[in-house]
Amino acid sequence: MKRSAIAPSQLPKADKLRIAFAFYGAVLLEGVMLASIGPTIDALADNSASTTEQIAILFTANSLGYIVGSLLAARLYARLPGNRVLAGALVWMALLTATIPWLGSLWLMIGVFALIGLSVGLLDVGGNTLLVWLFRRDVPPYMNALHLSFGIGAFLCPLVVDRFAVGGGDATRAFWLFAALMIPVALWLTRVPSPDSPPETAEPTAGTAIVRRYAYFLALMGLLFFMHVGGELAFGGWIFNYADELGFGSQTTAFLINSMFWGGLVVGRVIAIPLSLRWSARMMLQVDLLAAVGFIGLIWLLPDSAAALWIGTVGFGMAIASVFASCINFTQERMPVSSHVTAIFFIGASLGSMSLPWLIGQFFDRRGPEVMIWVVGGAILAGLVLFAWIQVHVGRRMGIVARVD
Repeated sequence: MKRSAIAPSQLPKADKLRIAFAFYGAVLLEGVMLASIGPTIDALADNSASTTEQIAILFTANSLGYIVGSLLAARLYARLPGNRVLAGALVWMALLTATIPWLGSLWLMIGVFALIGLSVGLLDVGGNTLLVWLFRRDVPPYMNALHLSFGIGAFLCPLVVDRFAVGGGDATRAFWLFAALMIPVALWLTRVPSPDSPPETAEPTAGTAIVRRYAYFLALMGLLFFMHVGGELAFGGWIFNYADELGFGSQTTAFLINSMFWGGLVVGRVIAIPLSLRWSARMMLQVDLLAAVGFIGLIWLLPDSAAALWIGTVGFGMAIASVFASCINFTQERMPVSSHVTAIFFIGASLGSMSLPWLIGQFFDRRGPEVMIWVVGGAILAGLVLFAWIQVHVGRRMGIVARVD
């Protein structure tokens, strides 16, 4: 049989990795864009003559677009070759991203960031779904590597923005570099085969049947995504302003603290790859959520300590790092994962990343920077309680247990 006739999921490991690395490149750029609002928010506010409360709407606009993209992705990936959809989303995002430094109106920024969010939704649902389809039951370490790629992009973003801010005075010019990097990755995606969907999700109508069967479990998992992703992106989006407002050093120090959060995320995801081969997804989630609550608690207990801020920031990034991938692995062990299932998770994640950063923005100036810690800590603690409920009650009630096929 010719290599071209072999389904991608049946290819040797080395050939699968060549396909997977294209996904990793796309998700790395997704991480850059999702982390970009926080370190550029002051420059975007200056360019549009907006206040902190007003410019915070960009988080909401970006997440609303993400929800639309996630809903659209559920249908597109069930009907079209996935890599073509990913490539198209990257090209679309590159064109939009290139316009950001020229935008002088808040309303134009809202529209552009909403459309960028749509592209990010297509990338996120597609990258995660296609990776599951490619590696099937062997996906856990590769899924953690995918989210490591996101973390690397998010880690690099504040550092790049800082160099543009220092060198040219306008941090938003970094978006031109980000846009330029998207085009070669899009071309790369067109040159590798799209993963084939598993038999249980192959029919376009299969996804909706799976959702109906596991509706209660999926609703609770979607809420868990709301909590932990909303907390993660609220922290990543506002930690720069938190450190800057409380006077923990120069603005460059605040950029470094922002970057160190994403750096902790990168380290956590590197560690998660070998751990996922030894620990179950359930164990990974328990440890991660408990540690995340602990590190946020450290910052809350010692608000005037620079050491507590640095340790808490890096530690929270490491703790929250593998929660996303572990949630998908936890689900994949218990039920079939279609693009519809993935879309539900990403919609929940987007609702969290839309509402929690926006909520912080409404009270940041009036109530003080500490509101960020209260919102993020409350969300992660609620996620820990929710996951305990899922473990104790939902599996028993729904008859959902880890699959062994």
